[in-house]
Amino acid sequence: MKNQHDKGRREGKYLTASLTEIEKELPFHLVGAGCDFYQYPVERPFGYPVYQWIQTQSGAGILDISDVKLPVPPGHGMLLFPGVPHKYCTREEPWHVHWITINGYHIESMLHCKGIKTSGVFAVSEPPVLESHIRKALQLLSKPTEMAGLDGSALAYQLLIDLFKYVWNEKQENHDYNSKRLKYVTDLIEKELGSTLSIERLAETAGVTPQYFCEIFKNITNQRPTEYINQRRIDKAKDLIISNPVKKIGDIAVEVGFESSSYFATVFRKLEGLSPNKYRELNL
Repeated sequence: MKNQHDKGRREGKYLTASLTEIEKELPFHLVGAGCDFYQYPVERPFGYPVYQWIQTQSGAGILDISDVKLPVPPGHGMLLFPGVPHKYCTREEPWHVHWITINGYHIESMLHCKGIKTSGVFAVSEPPVLESHIRKALQLLSKPTEMAGLDGSALAYQLLIDLFKYVWNEKQENHDYNSKRLKYVTDLIEKELGSTLSIERLAETAGVTPQYFCEIFKNITNQRPTEYINQRRIDKAKDLIISNPVKKIGDIAVEVGFESSSYFATVFRKLEGLSPNKYRELNL
């Protein structure tokens, strides 16, 4: 593996912190940062001493952990845990990255809460957000002050929070991205509440398989898709029952998407605790 160390030093800016012993005791601290960095091949048989996030800006790379090769294209980054042997190299020249190194005794427990327990490659839904933190870190390191250690600690903490929000891997997609996916689905449900809404169609709108769609829908809303649709249909039916006092209940059931008035009555009673007719009587 040809080492491009010298070229990497010429292209891009990078700085490291000079931490005091007290600053090293903080739960989070900033160690270093680099922007627009030409990433040369790196091989670390004993790993790296601190946590490192390396985010692809252009080109692409490959991360090799335990002989498992993971591509690192644009919109992705590598999170490297301390002491984990690894190597990475360019897959598509030139590979330019932004990187930041942090450390602290509380980082591991925070990552474990997210379900991240080892080094890996992660997709990023909002790359500019994380890039902004890295550029701020580089600026902070370029002008050290008496408060630089505390400011770096705060920045490292905010970086971790945004990693929670905006990164995911094949086994774990991030909450923010799934929420955006489901927004398209809930908009479709509101628009076509009176039509047939199959799980297959909703999953296609979200861009996932029906099985995975049901899983992420339940995780985000705490309801199954059919439960959510029925609730929205009953909510609309309640408005129609009150605003149209002479309209037949059966017609309202069809208008909000129920093919059977008896099933509509069953669902209405289950969710509201009384029949549609009784609801109309009490509210008029």
